[in-house]
Amino acid sequence: MHLIICNERLLFRFGVDRVLLLLAQGLKARGWQVTFIAQRLDRQVLERIGGNILQPDPHTGPYLDLDTATAEWLAGQRKAFAPDRHPPQGTVALIGGWPFYGSIPLFRQWGIPVVALDCGGVPFDNLQGPAREVQERLRSLRREYLPEAQVVTPISDFIARTQSQPDAGAQARICTIHLGADHLDQSADAILWSSDANRDDSSTSQGPFILNLGRWETGNYKNSESLFPLARHILQAHPEARIGVLASAEELQLPDDLQACFVPLGHPDDAALARLMARADLGLSVSLWEGFNLPLAEMQRLYRPVLAYRLGAHPEVAAHPDQLCDTAEQMAERALAVLDGQLLQGDGWRQAVDRFRERFTWSRTVEAYVELLGSLGPIRDLPAPRLVVDASACLRDPANTGVARVVRSLSRKLQALGQPLFVAWDEQAACYVLPTEDEYRNLGAYGGPEPNPKHYRLPRSLPGRRLALAAIGQSLQDAWLLQGEIVFERQGPERRQQARALGMKVAAIFYDAIPVTHPQYVADLAIRDNHAAYMNGLAQCDRVLPISPDAGRNLLAHWSREGITPHAVVEPCWIPGELTGAPRAGNPPAVPAPGQALRLLCVSTLEPRKNHRTLLAALRLLDERYPQLDWQLDLVGNRYAGAQWIADEVSQASADDSRIVWHGVVDDGRLNQLYANAHLTIYPSLVEGYGMPIVESLWHARPCLCHSEGVMAELAADGGCHTLDMNDPAALADAIAVVASDALYYTRLAEQAVSRPILTWRSYARALLGQLAGHARAPAQLPEHWQHLLVPEGLELADSPAQVAFAALLIRHAPVSAVLLADQPDWLKALVVRRVSQAWWLETSATLTPGSVEVRDGLSCLALPTDTGFSLLAAELARTGRAPGLIVLGEGLPDLAATLDVVRRARASLDEGVLVCAPADAPVEAFSTVGLKRCIRLPEMTGYRFEATR
Repeated sequence: MHLIICNERLLFRFGVDRVLLLLAQGLKARGWQVTFIAQRLDRQVLERIGGNILQPDPHTGPYLDLDTATAEWLAGQRKAFAPDRHPPQGTVALIGGWPFYGSIPLFRQWGIPVVALDCGGVPFDNLQGPAREVQERLRSLRREYLPEAQVVTPISDFIARTQSQPDAGAQARICTIHLGADHLDQSADAILWSSDANRDDSSTSQGPFILNLGRWETGNYKNSESLFPLARHILQAHPEARIGVLASAEELQLPDDLQACFVPLGHPDDAALARLMARADLGLSVSLWEGFNLPLAEMQRLYRPVLAYRLGAHPEVAAHPDQLCDTAEQMAERALAVLDGQLLQGDGWRQAVDRFRERFTWSRTVEAYVELLGSLGPIRDLPAPRLVVDASACLRDPANTGVARVVRSLSRKLQALGQPLFVAWDEQAACYVLPTEDEYRNLGAYGGPEPNPKHYRLPRSLPGRRLALAAIGQSLQDAWLLQGEIVFERQGPERRQQARALGMKVAAIFYDAIPVTHPQYVADLAIRDNHAAYMNGLAQCDRVLPISPDAGRNLLAHWSREGITPHAVVEPCWIPGELTGAPRAGNPPAVPAPGQALRLLCVSTLEPRKNHRTLLAALRLLDERYPQLDWQLDLVGNRYAGAQWIADEVSQASADDSRIVWHGVVDDGRLNQLYANAHLTIYPSLVEGYGMPIVESLWHARPCLCHSEGVMAELAADGGCHTLDMNDPAALADAIAVVASDALYYTRLAEQAVSRPILTWRSYARALLGQLAGHARAPAQLPEHWQHLLVPEGLELADSPAQVAFAALLIRHAPVSAVLLADQPDWLKALVVRRVSQAWWLETSATLTPGSVEVRDGLSCLALPTDTGFSLLAAELARTGRAPGLIVLGEGLPDLAATLDVVRRARASLDEGVLVCAPADAPVEAFSTVGLKRCIRLPEMTGYRFEATR
């Protein structure tokens, strides 16, 4: 087995380096071959461990480019790790962090699995200048490349929750492996001991000796300056106390009254530090963020009392709960209690440390890595397919609409992963043509693809002399034409036909069905009139990638209504929420301080479906219901052609109330500033394909109020959002007040916003390429029994035409959810489970405990009486965007008329086209009295719909 360890430094003085070196030592002892790669290293220490040592060429450019430069250097070292074309067996790369994040995809390309050791990125809110730029770059690289690691190994559950999972993504494999703490033991055969220990200046003190753990740094999360008031509190009771700090005298700037109290200890080596910890009466860690806190672990292992704040990884690492303090005042009180022998003493303390000593050992840590690394095999990714991107509109139009932003940002990342071509459709010539220089500049704006990438040449047309794609002399057999823009379907068949004539398959990104499902919200008649035909044409593609599951369901439902049997494979591919112009917030915002106005922000174009009227009505109710609440609303959004009345209402509201400010269109810098100033965002839109402002809000760690249906509910499911019915101004006013007044709830939402994964453009590009690479349409396999053309194979065929007829009905009707009432045949229940994503059976027999839910063969059985149970179930399904579209009434209903009346009263919670199926012998009159009209007859069954109302 061969382990490649990569980190900027491999010097025993630093925390991450120490971890990597101890792991190397432990794996070497177990027979592993080790290779070290580092820009700065202690060659003598590495040679004591044994192994190959590689040092990249010195980097003379900007420090922020070091990650890129390192990856470029590593690209020339392939033969050292992967000497042939086949993925090497038994080789694993262990990445310690910067500047090797950009090398992760390179190792993956060579077939070498990567384990990313994650010690976390430190908070940088208080940093300025180059230090902040480096931290922002570091976090950006983590989000870019960690998703491509085979495994991410955070050093604590805190790091896993707050950084590893958010940065690596929801699909990443996260494996927390805690560090050991026994490397300072005198008996340990450790590489970090030095025979030349620093002088211990603390031994002359007559009073208690207190050791400040960690580096001495002020003005950031290390919080060293907080020791000053803490020291004054301790000196009142113990005037002879001395506080040792790990800094030189030159690094300390002490108040006059504390000059004699603080002892600068310099930078002791491990041996000296172990002695200092052993003789200290108390250890203090005043840091406001730690991913593990090795000094805390090291000192308490020596049975010495240590205090720290109850934050970061401290609850995982501290041996005893009394070590954890909530405030500076509490830490001061507990420090005195420790010094007076009243805290962290006796058998209870020793037993807690014994448990800690048994758990946090390097032998356990190394064994965990041995087991993990040994389980990883070579990477065998499918080769990325060749792409030709149809960017017709973006090549000619400099505007950056939402669709254009997707095409440009995606294309930039596709270049990083391959060599895509870009083409435009020439309607006059009826063929795809290559862009001109000016068109490439249009496409490359707003973070679009490079017109002249370093790794390949993009062919282009000369002005006035169009070069057809077919004439470039390159084989496009088995390549993909990717249509990321909405195509006018009058050109659609020709575009698809030419792509296939060149040997390409056709893929399309699908955004939403709004012009078809909600035409009243679309003012542009050309878009409205084209969209249904465009969606029909998508069925003739080879693959369609909806930007959300909700968009995919809408497309499939449209095809079902139109009676279209699609050629295309449809699989959602979530578009990302990454904002390339702003670093993602790393800390949750604070709740509004007393006397501070609640800052609200709404970012949305002023169009009808965005629902600004409800927002303004809710603000008026807010004043009536919660007059004590001080608030301010910033509105950002452009006017919308055909809906001037919305702009007029917003403008009037802004004129009438100085707390409402309409900013119109703002640049990215101003928008990011408004997000940073906001406490809470509101996105009142009713219908979306995605809902980018929701994710923008979460990117900035701002909780968001949004609609409880459709894609908004899907986006909200991972946390950080409060959902409600955005049709109801009163519900919105109440939600604003609740979130603003409940500090714990607000903080929970903000923490969820910080910790939830948000997809990056690179991850989106990889997911899209993965779908296309794995696409294979096998020849249609005919089933043994003809009935299985409609009834899914694997289901037992019933001796009745009703099964086949009902299967055909489910395919054509395509309900999102279904509710079954009373007794049903087994074949019907099995069909519903296979064909409907949400299938419920309202079970009224005595087989279930009343009120309970049980899943039987995929069918959710709910034990409630029909009169109350159906209404509750339908309302809950509607709230989550899955309103019942099919209701099946079975045999044995005690009162058909009463059941139908229950259905009628729940109509508002049902899908607009709900189908009610009942036994064929049920009296038609019972249905007509509640507004249901017979619409289809099946063997043994009749279907009814509600009559249209005016």
